[in-house]
Amino acid sequence: MLERVRDYVGKVPYMTYVQARTLDDLFTQYKIRDCLELGFHHGVSSAYMAAILKKNGGGHLTTIDRLAAKTNSPNIEQLLQGLGLQDCVTIHYEEVSYNWRLMDLIESPVAPRFDFCYIDGGHRWEPDGFAFFLVEKLLRSGGWILFDDLDHSFFKTHSERGLIPPSGEIPKGTGLTEREYRTAQIRKVWDLLVTQHPSFHNFREDERWGFAQKK
Repeated sequence: MLERVRDYVGKVPYMTYVQARTLDDLFTQYKIRDCLELGFHHGVSSAYMAAILKKNGGGHLTTIDRLAAKTNSPNIEQLLQGLGLQDCVTIHYEEVSYNWRLMDLIESPVAPRFDFCYIDGGHRWEPDGFAFFLVEKLLRSGGWILFDDLDHSFFKTHSERGLIPPSGEIPKGTGLTEREYRTAQIRKVWDLLVTQHPSFHNFREDERWGFAQKK
């Protein structure tokens, strides 16, 4: 099943087949069935998670991203339909932030409970620090949270893509301060919020990923 997703998505970013195998091991070991994803972009990670759930006998993924993700080519709906996985996934598009959808989930008469949450969204102290606390309210005891790109910074990404001007100044249009631009903001969320939270343990880092389990 994972091989089929790998072959179908080709070089569409961002989750790799190797990372999907890591998730497969986690989902199988801890019998993960109810999943939440914050940030899906093209939907590659969503397709891999849906495939794992289907392979393991069932489950469902709720995934949330900005409305702009709908214009991606391919987009999440095209990938899931092409793989026959659309019935395993509920997609939410938000105009502002996935935190507003999380508020709706928390406020719902029967708030959903998740076994796993994958956070690969804005890569910013705000809103991802706040998202962590909201997810904690929706995560079952024993459930897992996974942060992608622990050491991402906008400066690092732009440097790798050759987007830094010769002057070294922040490229125009980022809307970021110098501090925001150069700081690995998810690392701050991980070090200052996640690993210090009394409700979490079993912290581990696997290359760019950070895993934590709710007690």
